[in-house]
Amino acid sequence: MTEVEQYFKNYKDAGFHFPNSLLTNYALSLVSKPFVILSGISGTGKTKIAQLFRVPKINTDILPDAVRDANPLSIKVTSEFGRFNFPQQILSDLLTEEELQDWETKAEEYKQRGNIGNFTNTYILNVEDQFGTFKLGFYGQRAVSPLLRVRFFKSNRDKTSPDYDATEHLTKFYKVGDVLELEKTGDKRYIVKSVNNDLVKKKLTEFEISSIENHCFISVRSDWTDNNELLGYFNLIEKKYHVPSFLEFVLTARNNPEYPFFVILDEMNLSKVEHYFSDILSCSESRIQTAEGITQESIVLHNGTDRLETDSENFEFISNKIEIPFNLFITGTVNIDESTYSFSPKVLDRANVIEFNDVDLLAYGGKEIEDTSSFSLQKFPDFTQVTVPAKFYYELLSDEIKSFLVDLNAILKNHNLHFGYRVANEIALYLHNTKKFIGEDSTILMQAIDYQLIQKVFPKLNGDYATLEEPLREVILFLSGDSEISNVEAQKTNFPNTIKKLKNIYSKLSKTGYASFIE
Repeated sequence: MTEVEQYFKNYKDAGFHFPNSLLTNYALSLVSKPFVILSGISGTGKTKIAQLFRVPKINTDILPDAVRDANPLSIKVTSEFGRFNFPQQILSDLLTEEELQDWETKAEEYKQRGNIGNFTNTYILNVEDQFGTFKLGFYGQRAVSPLLRVRFFKSNRDKTSPDYDATEHLTKFYKVGDVLELEKTGDKRYIVKSVNNDLVKKKLTEFEISSIENHCFISVRSDWTDNNELLGYFNLIEKKYHVPSFLEFVLTARNNPEYPFFVILDEMNLSKVEHYFSDILSCSESRIQTAEGITQESIVLHNGTDRLETDSENFEFISNKIEIPFNLFITGTVNIDESTYSFSPKVLDRANVIEFNDVDLLAYGGKEIEDTSSFSLQKFPDFTQVTVPAKFYYELLSDEIKSFLVDLNAILKNHNLHFGYRVANEIALYLHNTKKFIGEDSTILMQAIDYQLIQKVFPKLNGDYATLEEPLREVILFLSGDSEISNVEAQKTNFPNTIKKLKNIYSKLSKTGYASFIE
């Protein structure tokens, strides 16, 4: 089974019959723009689209026997230097027989008592490389399901262990992501045998795949008035920085740039999105592709010293600034009713807005309906390769598509509803990814433009009859090539989804005198 087939199958196995074209559009939207808003009527399964989204993982079944049977001791240099785990299998290599027996005895005692804290003192590993030496600490934690925890530096809460701190040495001589293979030379003494050995990295990958959770579900509450629930705050009583689940997830993503991480902000508009999410949007939108790589601005977490102690189990200290990692993808789900807030143009302009109101009860009832849409992934996108929308992708568009976008924007500009360079670049990147992961057939590209018009250009439409009637009429006639709105049949045009939506807005506008794209 191919990666694409498995992707579609995941949803069907869970009992959800979403069209392949919808799932394709979601995947392309997310890889093109790492912030997607799923809108629609309640109960259509839009949250499940995000929850069940899975990027195919590395198939560890094909690892060579030499890798599968070995248990090399290795560490990965990370950006945050948080705590990590060693596989339990290497415990006997780290400890003497007497120490191992003591470890197992204490683990059983703590397990019987239901104690989930540390059940051993910290042991020190002495590591030598060509540059000098450094030390690591390891200990046992959570006896009910034991973890072999490892630290790069001594905890402030540790009052008994000797001092150790590997961060300066590792930062000076290695890069983030480097994997160091350690070879034992004596009791708790090791040397760096290799750096970035392919077999060792594959074995580490096998372990990380089973231990790293790269999906995070966060329910937005109606009382969020700032970013504290996402990015934390300094607790004056505990004198520690509080790390909420979102920030912990971000830090984990920063430590593992080779894997994609996915966040769901459920019921995103129960609070005003700008109040709690604007810093994250601004940071993400500041990304610039240069010859040296991608750069972006940082988010200020606190105004203290370079780093503060935290209440996190995994990250004891946190810097005063942080960047949103490139491997983080965010999906927000929204409903529009009297309990929620509308979106500002600033937010809508920075997202791919996918509206999902279609309900297929025939397929849901068990009758298999063939999906004949040609807009279906042929190759699964690589979510580990970051791409920033840029003028480069717009220049790759055909003259015909450029001319179409110019003419459309001219109509919108007459009514001050036109889009800017950012939207043009993002549309171009989506079309580039369509060619890359589906194909270059003209029909497919027309479908891609149809999706992008409805997701990037028109979601900001909102107003009364005097504001929207004329531009809506002009756009519908332009896209359909017809002369009368009453004659326009959406399914017979090149942009059926867009025209269907715009005609619905136009109809509502005519009846009530007011309309909004998101409803």
